[in-house]
Amino acid sequence: MSPAVPIPEDVREEVLSLAREGVPRNEITRRTGVSTASVSRICGGPDGVSFDRSATAAAVQARVVDLKAARIGLAASVLDDVQLARQRMHGAEDNRAFLDGAKAVAALAGTHVRLVAVDKDDSSDTEAAKSMLGKLAQALGVAAGEDADQAEDGGVA
Repeated sequence: MSPAVPIPEDVREEVLSLAREGVPRNEITRRTGVSTASVSRICGGPDGVSFDRSATAAAVQARVVDLKAARIGLAASVLDDVQLARQRMHGAEDNRAFLDGAKAVAALAGTHVRLVAVDKDDSSDTEAAKSMLGKLAQALGVAAGEDADQAEDGGVA
């Protein structure tokens, strides 16, 4: 590794001047030949010039929205594929073709569920699922108790 060569004072001043003008870090690197790490170090020094990251944040947010829209579109297309696979499955001429169609339907439906789940906020869904499962367990317990009562009375369980 070669020893670090100090950046001349005039180059440091140029970096700071460009940063104060609002020139982005990568552009300062292109114009001055100073690495982005050095530009950051120079601007983060006692003179305290910071870079506006709002454009980057907005671009990242726009990309997140675009990817979500793409996933929604893909999920809709997968539902179309599920419908086609179901039609082929029900039109199958033998059991093997029917089972192959059923596997395709299951795989496509699972893909759809996973695509939709990526964008769900599961904090409230988890509580709703727990509540639903608790009610189901309670209902099954009541039903099981009724079946036991009927069996004791000679009824059909």
